[in-house]
Amino acid sequence: MPSPLFLHQLDDMTSRGCETPHCTHDHGGELFLTPLCHPRVGVRVEAIDDLHGLPCNAVVHLRCWKCQRPVVQVALTMPLDFTPACRHGSALDVMYSEGNLTVSCRRCHVVHATVDVASYGPV
Repeated sequence: MPSPLFLHQLDDMTSRGCETPHCTHDHGGELFLTPLCHPRVGVRVEAIDDLHGLPCNAVVHLRCWKCQRPVVQVALTMPLDFTPACRHGSALDVMYSEGNLTVSCRRCHVVHATVDVASYGPV
């Protein structure tokens, strides 16, 4: 199992800014966790049951919506209480900003859940 990303790693990624060549957008402190294989299709969010002794309370695994290829795992302070707020049942957008992971519907952009990302340390 690949190691999940923790708070300090995601903060480092947002502080570096956008790494897309010739991108002119001002992304600020936000980081969208998207698949490289199919960048415009969104992701599927899965909870990881066995934490294998990781110093966090929960881990989510993001997969490409189209081909199911792994995107990234993120360590959380608590399990993601994922309650769909719409009926689209389609791919999701996952954004990291200021210590929080926000999951929203890719189609209508309604927020389904927001949870704190775990810092690396004792639980």
